[in-house]
Amino acid sequence: MNYNENNEITNFREICMGNIKEGILYRGSYPIFKIDEERDRIYDKLVYEAGINCVINLAGNSNDLEIIANLVPWYNKLLKHNNVIGLDIQYEFDFLDKFEYEIFNYKLRQGFDFIITHKGPYLIHCNAGADRTGFVVAIIELLFGATIDEIIYDYLLSYGKDFADKKDSELNFITGQNIYGQINAILNREIKNESCLQANIEKYFLRDIGLTIDQLNMLKNIFSK
Repeated sequence: MNYNENNEITNFREICMGNIKEGILYRGSYPIFKIDEERDRIYDKLVYEAGINCVINLAGNSNDLEIIANLVPWYNKLLKHNNVIGLDIQYEFDFLDKFEYEIFNYKLRQGFDFIITHKGPYLIHCNAGADRTGFVVAIIELLFGATIDEIIYDYLLSYGKDFADKKDSELNFITGQNIYGQINAILNREIKNESCLQANIEKYFLRDIGLTIDQLNMLKNIFSK
């Protein structure tokens, strides 16, 4: 998908960097705002064009899923076919708090289990489609060989292309450090050691999130070119 004004308005866009194949993984913000009907119409159009078949809602619980489904026909259809999961992940948590970290990873495991057992294309979203979605997409991108610079740029795109392109901006740098710091935390502070990136991100999926080797390989088969 080429990034354009519609992606800017909805924060809905395809992820196909690294070894991720085209037409399988998408990210977005909340599917409906109600206060902006044109934005919602564009969002629906992008979803249909992408052929989204499975949704991972990082922010919502079961009640939230029903609320969206009552307002959005395509969401309602997917929910009725059990192709939507709500993980109810908190907006902010402390990576250094063992209890919070384990809950976070447990919910990620539920999400990846869901992906493995359901057919794509997949949409990952939260509310703004920036931070929670940004982290989950970032670890997938890293697993499939995206560079740190590519991951940070993709994260910054959620705040607008003009913002992402302002590499000399202090605010741009500070915002990018958010996702940089989160990734560094899960990679045993070795984000700068490129030779260890692949081994460390796989270790995170296996040791911390709790996927099995077989599950990790199934995830790779789903997303890889």
